[in-house]
Amino acid sequence: MWEAHYCLKPGTNASYLYSPFLSIDQLPDRKQRAEAIAQLIAQNQKEGFEMLLPFRICFITGDTAPVSNSGRGAKRKVAQLKAMFTKPEISPYKIAYPFKVCTSVWQVEGRKCFFYGTIGITQEKDQRPKDNGDLVIFYTSDWKDVDVFIFKGLWNANDIANLQEVVQFVEESVIIG
Repeated sequence: MWEAHYCLKPGTNASYLYSPFLSIDQLPDRKQRAEAIAQLIAQNQKEGFEMLLPFRICFITGDTAPVSNSGRGAKRKVAQLKAMFTKPEISPYKIAYPFKVCTSVWQVEGRKCFFYGTIGITQEKDQRPKDNGDLVIFYTSDWKDVDVFIFKGLWNANDIANLQEVVQFVEESVIIG
C-alpha cells in the first residue's frame, strides 16, 4: 500500500499539493523551487519512499465533474483526478509522454468520507491514459485535505466486496489506528 497526503493549494479551488511540497511551492524564485524539489525527490529516494502520483494533482469536484451515464453502474462521478508529471519527478507511473495520470472518483457506498477510483496512466506516446488495475482510495471530509491510498493490482470491477474490505482495512489500520 502506498499513501500520501495532499492539501488544497491556498487561493485555488482544484489544485492540490503533496504536503511536503506546500512550503516549496511558496518559494518566490523558480530556481530555488527546482532545487528544493530535487532535494525532496532525493530525500524520498534515500528514505525508500517511492512517489507514485505527481507532487501537484487536480481534483475537479461537484457540478464541474463530468457526468457519465455508463460504467460503474451509471453512478455519478463525485470528482475527477487529473495530474501530469514534471520533468524531475520519478515514478513507475511516469511511462510515456505526456506523463498523465487520471481517474474518475466515485463515493464508496455507505461511507461518507471514502471515495475510490482506478489509476489511468499514459502508456504509449500521445495516447489517452489507460487503466492499469491499481485501486486508489481517497479519504476526505471536506476536499481541503485528501489522504490517498494506492493498492497495486487490486481493482476488480466485478468484486465490490473487495472494495469494501480494502476500505475497512484503510479505516481500521490507518485512519483510526
